[in-house]
Amino acid sequence: MEYNTKEIATIAGKEISDIENKVSGKDIELLMNKIKGAKRIFVAGAGRSLLMLRAFAMRLMHLGFDSYVVGDTITPAYSKDDLLIIGSASGETGNLISISKKAQEIGGQIFVLTIFPESTLGKMANEFLRIPAYTDKLPESAENKKNILPGGSMFEISMLVLLDSMIIPLGEYQNIATNKYFDRHANLE
Repeated sequence: MEYNTKEIATIAGKEISDIENKVSGKDIELLMNKIKGAKRIFVAGAGRSLLMLRAFAMRLMHLGFDSYVVGDTITPAYSKDDLLIIGSASGETGNLISISKKAQEIGGQIFVLTIFPESTLGKMANEFLRIPAYTDKLPESAENKKNILPGGSMFEISMLVLLDSMIIPLGEYQNIATNKYFDRHANLE
């Protein structure tokens, strides 16, 4: 079979749109309210999910939120007034479960983005948002249709699009116009 990159990208875009349309608007609002109410926001993930959350933490910083990536050398101590956002398709990533246990002991809020809200991380979270992307951990069905992109790409990309889409209303909340987002962008590049 011959693949055409442009066609693949077009199909992937439609599939991402289908996934985003299935995400609960109520859960999106809940996450945004948790962000607004937190003293600081910490993000954690593994692999490509972590990369997507890093991008989100950067955008939050552009809006004036105190945001950090768990594991970075300049990340401060987590407190009971903070929010931990975890992205894990499976909800069973070992090091993220350990991080969640520590956050529970400290008492801060935990919000998980996952395919599986019934997973270990989903159960540990104060709140979760289900991203209904394809997973090979479940049989293929009308609800779990295989996508054109490989592996966990659809979860990761859908998570990034969803989180980046929150930036506009969060910017309005912070009273920052879209043309001012980059006033806090790194300038020693």
